[in-house]
Amino acid sequence: MGKTSVHGKVDIVLTPSLYWIKRAYFELYFASQALKYGPSVFEGSLPDGNYAYYALKQNKEFLLFAYDPDEIIAILEQCGIASSQIGNVYFAQNEFAQISAPVKCNENDVMVSHNGTIIQIPRSLVEQSSIQDEIGEIKKLSKHNITLYRSSLRHSFKALTPALSILGALIVLYAVQLFFTYREYSKVSDLPSVFQEYKLPPTSLQNASIEKKLLSDFKAQESFRKLTNAILKLPLSPAQRVESIAYEKDLFKIVFDIQDNKGLDDIKLHIEKSLGKLLEEVKVEKNIMRIKIL
Repeated sequence: MGKTSVHGKVDIVLTPSLYWIKRAYFELYFASQALKYGPSVFEGSLPDGNYAYYALKQNKEFLLFAYDPDEIIAILEQCGIASSQIGNVYFAQNEFAQISAPVKCNENDVMVSHNGTIIQIPRSLVEQSSIQDEIGEIKKLSKHNITLYRSSLRHSFKALTPALSILGALIVLYAVQLFFTYREYSKVSDLPSVFQEYKLPPTSLQNASIEKKLLSDFKAQESFRKLTNAILKLPLSPAQRVESIAYEKDLFKIVFDIQDNKGLDDIKLHIEKSLGKLLEEVKVEKNIMRIKIL
């Protein structure tokens, strides 16, 4: 936005150009637990800056946000909003998640929803007649907000002065430790990098996440194959046949052309015996069998 004049505190909604977002899968329950992994998730993918992080849980995944408070405060001051006038700060990802048409950011850019993520793109990439010039008043902001604090040294040097002496002492101790570990480091530094050789992500956290996802996919495929094999080997008599098979989200729906309910019980027993622990549930309703796998 351009230069403005405000009185008192105002809430701010950041467009996607002022923050970075990544999706991650963790075996965690709370966003506060995932927040400490923010620096590792964004490692190697952010430009220079003093970043803060925010985490939000959505279903089975976490949304991790990275933002530079100093940069945002500086931009707002250029627009006429002093740091003392900044209230709660929100991300467009959370406040405009339901938009169905491009929303104007400025004279050159618009916000659009792409695969559940709000992104900022040049307005020339969308149909001009579909752009909403006015977003209107936001009736209710979400509970997902941050508070901006200056974090860079140029704004907090005096506050850091007492800590600098402690830091100096720690540097001396670290230098002593480094002297004793340097020779061991030189021995392993020449070894080939497994990460480079197999083109893996640079952090162990990312690789652990990839391993868990691949293992989950493997188990799902194993269950799927065993169930398919069991269906192909159903003990059907000449008077029995399968009319249709449908599969969606780990649930098989099989419709039989069969007159004897006892025949379905035999088929159910065959499925349970074939899958064992991979089977979560089998339901039979008339001539329809629903099978859910783990």
